[in-house]
Amino acid sequence: MLFLIVGMLILKLLSRWRSRSLLAAMPILAVVGVFSIASDASAAEKSRLRLEEVVVVAQKREENMQTVPLSVTAIGGDDIVGKNMGDMNEVANYVPNLDILAVPSFPSIYMRGLGSSYNRGFEQSVAILIDEVFYGRASYITQGLLDLAAIEVLRGPQGTLFGKNSSAGAIHFRSAQPEQEFGLKGDVLLGDRDLRRVRVAATGPLANDKISWRIALLDEQRDGSIHNTTLNIKEENRDTQSARMRVMWDVSDDFTLGFTLSGGVVNQAGGGTQLIALRERARAAMLVFDDQVNENPFDEKSALDHAGSSSRETWDATVKADWSLDNGSIVTSISNYSWMDEDLSFDADFSPIPFLVLNNDEDLRQFSQELRITSAPGKFEYVGGLYYLQTDLQATYDIADFLLLSEILLVTGEGERIACLQASNDPQACQDAVLDDANSGQLAAQQIQTRIGLEGGANVVESSLTRFAQMSKSGALFGQATWHFTDQLSVTLGSRFNYEEKVLDVSHRLINNRSGQEGNAVLSGGAFPLINYGPGPNPAGSAIFPIIIAGDTQFSAHRERDDFNIIPKAALQYVFNDDVMSYLTVARGYKSGGFNAQPVNDQQLEFDEEDAMTYELGLKSEWLGGAARFNVSAFLTDFDGLQVATFNGVSYVVGNAASASIQGVEYEAMLITPMGVLLGLNGAFTDAKYDQFQNAPCGAEVTDTPSCDLSGKRLRLVPEVKTTFTAGYQGQLFELPFISVFGMTASYSSEVALATDLDPIDVRQPETTYGVQLGLKSLNDSWHVMVFGDNVTDRGSLAGAQDAPAFRGTHFGGAYPAASYELELGYRF
Repeated sequence: MLFLIVGMLILKLLSRWRSRSLLAAMPILAVVGVFSIASDASAAEKSRLRLEEVVVVAQKREENMQTVPLSVTAIGGDDIVGKNMGDMNEVANYVPNLDILAVPSFPSIYMRGLGSSYNRGFEQSVAILIDEVFYGRASYITQGLLDLAAIEVLRGPQGTLFGKNSSAGAIHFRSAQPEQEFGLKGDVLLGDRDLRRVRVAATGPLANDKISWRIALLDEQRDGSIHNTTLNIKEENRDTQSARMRVMWDVSDDFTLGFTLSGGVVNQAGGGTQLIALRERARAAMLVFDDQVNENPFDEKSALDHAGSSSRETWDATVKADWSLDNGSIVTSISNYSWMDEDLSFDADFSPIPFLVLNNDEDLRQFSQELRITSAPGKFEYVGGLYYLQTDLQATYDIADFLLLSEILLVTGEGERIACLQASNDPQACQDAVLDDANSGQLAAQQIQTRIGLEGGANVVESSLTRFAQMSKSGALFGQATWHFTDQLSVTLGSRFNYEEKVLDVSHRLINNRSGQEGNAVLSGGAFPLINYGPGPNPAGSAIFPIIIAGDTQFSAHRERDDFNIIPKAALQYVFNDDVMSYLTVARGYKSGGFNAQPVNDQQLEFDEEDAMTYELGLKSEWLGGAARFNVSAFLTDFDGLQVATFNGVSYVVGNAASASIQGVEYEAMLITPMGVLLGLNGAFTDAKYDQFQNAPCGAEVTDTPSCDLSGKRLRLVPEVKTTFTAGYQGQLFELPFISVFGMTASYSSEVALATDLDPIDVRQPETTYGVQLGLKSLNDSWHVMVFGDNVTDRGSLAGAQDAPAFRGTHFGGAYPAASYELELGYRF
């Protein structure tokens, strides 16, 4: 019966997609068919090679992944190294329904269509854990993947065990453990654009085998691929160093104490953003300052007058203690203190015109304490405990404007557009006439250039300065229990009781740097007065920011809010036999409300909580005597008050959509052939849409209404179809004195909307990318030589895209790297 239900759900979901999606589904349906036939495998077939058992800690205890009633993907440390997964962008290719932008400037994580955009006050929807410690920033995903034992990706709400900030799922990085035998390994990677990466890890015993230690180091440098033609410099030059030290002390047979200290530094010059769409007025104006301006996002050229940068420094210390009780239960205490300092600067108008520069810095301090008890395996299993988290966040969001108001109105055409709208009944004709007026754009830019030359360079005209200080404290009581009523039937019930307090002090100042006055200017003479910022006293405050950003008003505020929520979960699990298991899970996802770190007035400072219910039906199975594995899950998530970050021209502002629903099917299949070739197929079919979103943001060139209705439209960053095929082999061919390694990856994704307003310009087109791995290893695995190729067909693909501030009809974005090749040499003893 359960097989029938799963099949009906899959067919129902597949029927909603277009024919191309059905064609893409054929490999999955073929796998289902093959595995169904294989259920009657003979004894001879069962003697073939077997897939390795995958152990995860998805429920805070070590378990075989095939027995866990969750949609989980686990990638082992050897696989991370073998496939050269240098960052989370590459890891996401191997995980269904995961979209990651792992860059130092604007990192983001989306899972099943749910995630968090760039806003310092916007909490994560996907929990990031490193060795069981929660970290509240997407920035941690841009650190190097250093000496890992595994990465576990848990899809769907994980709030019961991992907290309220895991409403979409969780990513758990498990680093390698210290060992009692001495070992040393290292590798050197060389590649395109002067890529140089060195990794070293060492482990061994100390103090009569009671203490073991492990040290891992990474140093990576790479020249940027983007040439800034305005400043004649390279952008995206990246320099990364990270280190981790772990010490494990077996105090007694029943008590173990562990200490971990880690740190990392990331520096990147330039953001690597490029223009991807231009109207003629903007193009003509920009060409005055840089004659190489164009909107090709794949020519590896940018045109920015400000050399942006991003830098991050992180340090943290963790103490973990485990007590084994006489009944087999384990009491665990995990204490962590971490801090992160991040500085970000970039050209906020994304053009060669000296207009807007943004500096966004963050200083985060975090302390967490978890105390839990985990029962021994048996008929009745449980885990429960207490959790406390305190964060101190200090952030700045400072924008500097270098143009006069009259210059802004002329170079963008906004003054003419508004005047035309007042005299015409055809807003679209007005807008097109203004935005396509190249002569006016060129003339305005020449006037700007002349004025800046006479003043001896570009000087700040007005400033917008935001100071955001937030203290958060939260405590939780959590527990989950599983009853194995029979060898076949199990029930799991769990809940988390969470209380949180947030205290905020924020100030948003608007400063007229020429007059020295603060606050909003008192405007007269029409909607767009041409204020003269000449020498001498001028009592006017800021007139520019209130015009270029609707509703921008100076303010200061003190706010407090508290939330109490209950996050329940229930799961029913049925084991057909040792190889086939099915489950049904119902879980709540919750994110508390909070405060915008980029507010332009006190009305948009606060946003409400987000609530979701997820229903998931899954099947996990092994076939052919363990040589094949097939896991599939169908899910439905209903959101109430979905938190959405909207780009207002210079920043992301968080608000709440009325409701949304996400449903889909995820699958993973693996097969190891008698010849030792490992085949893999994973992916997802997803339908994610807003049920109601009537006050949604509009595209920059929409002229008819101040807000748009996106009800029934899809969510951003969710492809309808995503699938990855892998094939690999390593073995001794023809009795040669070494092991040969071959591997390939093909990843397909359907069209992806990149902007919240669903502008058709800001879209990642359907694509298939390919990667290859070739190499040699010694028979005892003491050395290896590997060659890696990424995006070998040189497919151009947008990583992100958005409206550019001020210049209506202009868009900027960033591309995923072009084809690249690397050579790795490794040795261990």
